[in-house]
Amino acid sequence: MVHKAQLYEELFAQSDSRRIRVWQVRVTYPAFVVFALLLAVTIALWWLVRLQIRAEQEALFERAVSSVLSRIERQARQYEQVLHSVQGLYGSFVQVVRDVFELYATVPARSNPAVLSIGYAPCIENRYVWEYTHYARSERYWDYQIFPAITGPYLFPLLYVVPVETAPQRVGWNAAAHSTWYTAIDRACSTGAPTTTPWMALRTDPDTVWGFALIAPLYREQPHPFTQLRVGEHFVEGIVVVEVVGDRFFQQALITPAPTDSLIVFEAFDSQLAPDGTVHQIRIVESPNRLTITTAYVPTLTTQRELRIGDRAWRFHFATVPQFEGMYQRWLPWLVLGSGIIIATVGFGFVLSLVTTRARAVGLANRMTKAQRRILEASHDIIAVWELDGRWRTANPALRAILGYAPEELSGRAVDEWVVPAQRGKFRQMLLSAPDEEAVAVELLMQTRSGEQRWVGWSLTLSQHDGVIYAIGRDITTQKELQHRQELVQRRLLLAEQWALEASEFKSEFLNRLSFRLRNGLTGLMGFVELIAQRQYDSEEELQSYADAVQESVEHLLGLVAETPEIAAATPIARHPVLLGPFLAELAAWAEGEGFRLHLPSLPEDARVLAEKELLQKALRSLLRGIAESGECEEISLHIDLAPYEEGSEWSISAPASEALCRAATLVTEFQPFEALTMDDSQGTFSLLLAQAVLRRLRSAMRAECLDGTFVIIFTLPIQRAEPYGLPSSAPR
Repeated sequence: MVHKAQLYEELFAQSDSRRIRVWQVRVTYPAFVVFALLLAVTIALWWLVRLQIRAEQEALFERAVSSVLSRIERQARQYEQVLHSVQGLYGSFVQVVRDVFELYATVPARSNPAVLSIGYAPCIENRYVWEYTHYARSERYWDYQIFPAITGPYLFPLLYVVPVETAPQRVGWNAAAHSTWYTAIDRACSTGAPTTTPWMALRTDPDTVWGFALIAPLYREQPHPFTQLRVGEHFVEGIVVVEVVGDRFFQQALITPAPTDSLIVFEAFDSQLAPDGTVHQIRIVESPNRLTITTAYVPTLTTQRELRIGDRAWRFHFATVPQFEGMYQRWLPWLVLGSGIIIATVGFGFVLSLVTTRARAVGLANRMTKAQRRILEASHDIIAVWELDGRWRTANPALRAILGYAPEELSGRAVDEWVVPAQRGKFRQMLLSAPDEEAVAVELLMQTRSGEQRWVGWSLTLSQHDGVIYAIGRDITTQKELQHRQELVQRRLLLAEQWALEASEFKSEFLNRLSFRLRNGLTGLMGFVELIAQRQYDSEEELQSYADAVQESVEHLLGLVAETPEIAAATPIARHPVLLGPFLAELAAWAEGEGFRLHLPSLPEDARVLAEKELLQKALRSLLRGIAESGECEEISLHIDLAPYEEGSEWSISAPASEALCRAATLVTEFQPFEALTMDDSQGTFSLLLAQAVLRRLRSAMRAECLDGTFVIIFTLPIQRAEPYGLPSSAPR
């Protein structure tokens, strides 16, 4: 220990004397790589935070814009619905008179504050003006006049107007006299769809009222009395007009403020073509907080949207207010960037310290473990490292000696490729259930490069901390062969024991039956001789002497026969009634614990068989175990046919047939037990042979066969004889 301690101190001293320089790139490059990666991650986070904040701002801005537009659009659709409802009035009636129009139009005019007026203007040809004026006056407009002056071939003078209070000032007004109105009317009649006038002054006396008008055309199938104007297959009857006050329209639309309204400013423009051909942008509305924004302010976000009313589009300009971007959002990206640079610097120093310390430790470890490496390379056992999913990572040269492969050939490949197929499932299950940091021993039959199969005993230690499995494998083929031979000898001895017991029990039963019959015969003979001895003869003394001699001989023979059972080497099996209900329930519970299910038959509650319970239990368990292991089945069926009058019961056990079960059935049926065991020494075949030997002790012959994909075993057992008055028989069977 002193020498070893001195050696370690010398090694540490040598390690300290070989200092690692900071700028040796070969050693310290990981620190620079980590610094560069952390710096890149910091910049990426800074950029992502900015993008995230920008996305949140855009989403909030979009919600605010959508909220304003949706309310204005909803309000516009409401007034378009008013126009359509009035237009539909003329589609529902052949002729609409003044009272009907005022009745239907007054309610929407009064319920919508932005409605300035709702009117009806028929289409009048210039030549029918006098007739039309006469008709209008018949509608109680006694002083009806068309104004302004009549121009153009067609006129559209207002006939019905609501509200009624303002009707006298508007009745007779010729909308076709104004080019702006006439253009909108012409589009409506030509397209058949509602149109919208530009933003304009709807009234100028006494105050100027700005807004717009919605115009919808009216058609009829027959010509109107006052016009022959035709569009397509229909004749133009006139138009309905809804005049909307602009400031009331927007006030009504935005009367219910949203929480996001304070985050944006907006203004709307109507593009109008001037007489000189230029396009003018007429401001129609702006948000109340628009005046608080200075011209030098550059908004964070801006957007332009269009809102269509009828066939006209208004352009809205939206922008954020100065308080839209908070202090937190402004400085958060820079805080992330600064923190990242600090973390990158600290990480650089930490990794630099680690790599320099590691370099010294690696040098020290290399010098300390050189001898251990030589031992590893010279070992005859496989010393390997596996991945957690069961793939080779590395191994020592012993791998070539045992499996015939070089370690680099198996790197990255699954270990179970070299495990025989029958054991791969067991191997994978073992890897999944292996405890952490505990050694697990497993024996696997593996295939070598030459195709030979070898048993390898593995000691596996799974380490979740290291992320690997440490494996040590030893070639145990010789030990397994020796163990296999010992197991074969033990199985033969066990079968021989059962057969010897069966022969001994058969001899004992035979002697018992012989003794019983001899006793009965000799007893009768003694009685007969006794009767002869009691008869009267001439020479009675002589006859009596002979009779005495016969009686003496018979008594001697009877004594010898009576002692025969005591000479027998074993006592015959005592068969007793076995109640099948509890017995089979116990058998099913045992099968459930063994991992398979046993289907039981439906029997009378008092069903019994005559047998030795322990032997019957042993035979059935051996049969079920052999079927489950050879057939790899999870369900086995048991059927019992009781024949009380024949004093017997037939037992049949069935399961899905497999190649191993059918082979075992052939061996058990057609070959002697030792010969069958030599041909197939699997546990399944042995279990069937053992069950066959035990059933012979119960005086039952077992038959096994495969029929139509089903493996069946059949044997019989005696049942209790039905006695008079329900008394069971106690005589041995």
